[in-house]
Amino acid sequence: MSEPIVRYNNVTKYFDDLQVLDGIDFEIQPGEKVALIGPSGSGKTTFARLLMTLEEITDGTIEVEGDYLWHEQDDNGDLKPASTEHLRKVRSNIGMVFQHFHLFPHMTVLENVMEAPVTVQGRDKKEAKKAAEEMLDKVGLLDKADSYPAQLSGGQKQRVAIARALVMNPKVLIFDEPTSALDPELVGEVLDVIKDIADQGDTSMLLITHEMDFAKEVADRIAFFDGGKIIEDGPPSEILYNPKAPRLKEFLERFMNTQSSPE
Repeated sequence: MSEPIVRYNNVTKYFDDLQVLDGIDFEIQPGEKVALIGPSGSGKTTFARLLMTLEEITDGTIEVEGDYLWHEQDDNGDLKPASTEHLRKVRSNIGMVFQHFHLFPHMTVLENVMEAPVTVQGRDKKEAKKAAEEMLDKVGLLDKADSYPAQLSGGQKQRVAIARALVMNPKVLIFDEPTSALDPELVGEVLDVIKDIADQGDTSMLLITHEMDFAKEVADRIAFFDGGKIIEDGPPSEILYNPKAPRLKEFLERFMNTQSSPE
C-alpha cells in the first residue's frame, strides 16, 4: 500500500469544554473514496473542517502528502504551530464543497469558478477562464456561465460549487452533505455529477453523507462516527450489510425505519 495522502494521528478537538473528536487515527490513500456516516453531532463535519483548516486542531497532528498541516518542524525537528504561509501551502491541496454552496451572488457563474485560480493560485485570467469553462462543461453548466447564482436552482448552484472546487486541481476533495440543502427532486443531478468525478478522477474524496445508497455506490470505504470516535470502518458491503458494532446496527436500523416511514 502506498503512503497515505491524509493521515490523522491521535486528533482531538474541543470547543471550550465540549469534546467533539476523541483521539482519531485515520488514513486516506491516494485516489481513495471514503464516506463518513453517523448521527448529527457525531464529529463528521468537524473532522473535515480540521482538514480544510476551518477549525483549529486541539491536539494530535494531521499530515497531507507527508507534510504536517497544523504544525511545522523547527531546526531540532520538534513540532511547533504552523505559520499562516505553511497552512496556506498545505491546504492548497484540499478542496471542499459545502452544504450551502457559498457562491458570490454579485459574480456570474464563470466568475465564481475563476475567482480562486486567479486570486489564490495567481493563474493568468485567460488560462483560468479556459479551465473554468472546462469544469463548467464537466458538470453540465457551461450554458449558465453568464448567469448569476440567483438565477439557478439549488442543484445547479451546488454543481457550480463542485466546478469551483475542481478547478483548483485538489489532491483531496471534501463533500460535506452536498445534497442536504436541496429539494428532493434536485438531489439526483448533484449525486450523478459526484459519481462521475469519482469514476473519472484520481482525486481522493471524503464524502460526508446520509445517502446510504450513494455511499455504497461511490465509496471504497465507509467510516461510522459516533460520539467523536470512529466506531467501525470498512468496505461498504461490511459496514452496511454486516455491521459488527451494536451502535452501528442501531444507527442503520433507525435510518432504515426513517427512510421507510410514510410522509
